[in-house]
Amino acid sequence: MIQKIQNWLKKQEVLVLALSTSFTGAVSALIGVGGTLLSFNFWGTFFVAFGVQVIVFFIVNTILQKKDEEVSTKLINDQLNALSKYIIRLTCSYCSKPCNVPIVLNRENRFKCEFCQQTNGVKMQFFSTQITTPLEKITVPVEEVVS
Repeated sequence: MIQKIQNWLKKQEVLVLALSTSFTGAVSALIGVGGTLLSFNFWGTFFVAFGVQVIVFFIVNTILQKKDEEVSTKLINDQLNALSKYIIRLTCSYCSKPCNVPIVLNRENRFKCEFCQQTNGVKMQFFSTQITTPLEKITVPVEEVVS
């Protein structure tokens, strides 16, 4: 039982929660002492300061999470755009010199030849094929020859 409690206390989430609550409590205690010096009730000032900190940090954390979400979404979109481009080697239809051409599958593709500066169109054709499975062992019936 004690081992389970010790393992639970060693978890990172518990440590972060304990440190966060401790810092929030320490700041609230300082504000409570200040409130006492200004002739307010210590515990009232303490709980108000604690509540204000929780609410403010909830709002700040929500804003930061939304910002991180936007950045990660932009990063994922940039990665998808980069992955949608393929570079293939095509020959120019005017001078027959080879060129490395970036191809994007979801739009019409054109490229300007590096050598003759002519604009070329790119046509793609996709088709399906059957997949065959090789046989491991083929036995051909052999007829007996009578001599």
